[in-house]
Amino acid sequence: MSTALAVCHGSFGRVTVYQLDRPMRTHAHREGHLTFHLGGPPAIVTIDEVPHRVDQTAGVAINPWQPHSFHPYPGDRISVFLVAYICDHWLDRDHEGRGSLRFGFNGIRFGPIIRGIALDLADALVTAASYRVVDHALNQLFDACFDDSWAHRGRSNLRVRPQAPLDFRVRKSLRLLNDGLPQGIELGDVARDVGLSRPHFFKLFRENTGLTPALYANTMRVERALDRLVSSHASVTDIGYELGFSSQSHFTHFFSAHVGIAPTLYRTIARVVSE
Repeated sequence: MSTALAVCHGSFGRVTVYQLDRPMRTHAHREGHLTFHLGGPPAIVTIDEVPHRVDQTAGVAINPWQPHSFHPYPGDRISVFLVAYICDHWLDRDHEGRGSLRFGFNGIRFGPIIRGIALDLADALVTAASYRVVDHALNQLFDACFDDSWAHRGRSNLRVRPQAPLDFRVRKSLRLLNDGLPQGIELGDVARDVGLSRPHFFKLFRENTGLTPALYANTMRVERALDRLVSSHASVTDIGYELGFSSQSHFTHFFSAHVGIAPTLYRTIARVVSE
C-alpha cells in the first residue's frame, strides 16, 4: 500500500519521501518537480507521453505544467522515492542567475554526487530536521540537477511553448475554471461563456497552455486541497465539498490518484517548516 514516510512544506515548496506501489494518473504541477529512486523496484514516469525509467542510475526533472504520470513496477514490492516540488519564488530568491525554473532535459543522471545529496535530503526529512537543513540540502540538489539537465543541451527534446500572451478567451477561461472549483465545473459551460464551441475551446486552451482544461482544473483542485490540508482544521470531508466533490470517498479517490496517498494520511504525515 502506498504511503508517505515524510512530507515537508516550506517556502521552497514541498519535499516528500514516498513508498509507492500504485500508479498515479496524468497530472501536472505549478512547481518544478524532481523524482529519485531510493529503494525497491524501479518505476516509469511518463512525461509529455515519453516514458522515463526511474531507478538507481536515473531520475527525472519535470518542468512546471508538464503533464506526467507514474507507473510502478509490476508486483507486490513497494519502492521508495524522494520527490521534490520546487516553487518559483524560492528559486528567484535563492538562485540568482539561474533564470526561470526550467530544466534542459527530463532525464537526470543519478550518479554519486546527486545520489549522495538525495540521500542526505531524505534523511533530513524522515528525521524531521529543521528548515535550515532541509533548505540547504534542497538547494544543493536543485543546483546539481539543474546543471546536469543542461550539461548536454544537444540531447534535449523538450517541447518549448512560445511565451506569447495568452488569448483573451483562454485568460477568461482560467478565471472561470478557478472560480468554479467549489461548484463543480462543466467544461462545455466554460467554452460557451468564452464564446467558443467545445472543440475549439479545447484546441485553443491546449495551444496556449500545453494542458487540457480538465488537467488544469484538476491541478488547481489538488493545489487547493494540499493547502487546506496543511493550513486549516477543516475536516477532509468538508475540504472535499469545498472542491466540488459529492462525498469523502470521491475526494479521497481523486486525491490518491494525483498525489499518491490518501488525504487523511497526507495530513497526518505532513509538517510545515519555516525559517
